[in-house]
Amino acid sequence: MRASRHGFTWMHKYVFPGGLIPSIPAIEEQMALRTALRTTDRLAFGPDYAETLRIWRETFSGASDDVARLGFDDTFRRMWVFYLAYCEAGFRSGMLDVEQLIMERD
Repeated sequence: MRASRHGFTWMHKYVFPGGLIPSIPAIEEQMALRTALRTTDRLAFGPDYAETLRIWRETFSGASDDVARLGFDDTFRRMWVFYLAYCEAGFRSGMLDVEQLIMERD
């Protein structure tokens, strides 16, 4: 996210148009400034999500005939295979993570 935060990437255009995923520090900073909430527990599960992405990619890749029958071309299929592999690599390497936060009011 740091590398692309001031740019417009293919992910912004095709996968998450208008999307922004804030960092944990950004969430906690805004909570401290604007709410009475505080984080009481966190569960990071990036490695598990990497495995989920691998399964999605393999399942999607194995369904290319079904995808074609739905009217999607090879460019669409390649884009999604690339996206799923890109995200899987990010989560496996630790460059990306996903967390569940538990918040309570002070």
